[in-house]
Amino acid sequence: MAAEDLPVAVAGGAEIDALRVLSLAGHVKATIPKPMRTLDGYAQPPALVNEITSLGRTMLRRFPMR
Repeated sequence: MAAEDLPVAVAGGAEIDALRVLSLAGHVKATIPKPMRTLDGYAQPPALVNEITSLGRTMLRRFPMR
């Protein structure tokens, strides 16, 4: 995600859960819709990463992706 042009759509439960953590930590600014009730349980609509914050960029420099 760090190397892509923003905004970036993120789909999938595990990826959105990770995005929630990054957002709560202040590393990214994201729009994460609430799960929608379905006949089979819940479905998570895609989230949108709007910005990597200065703290997030600092963490990317400190802990580069391999």
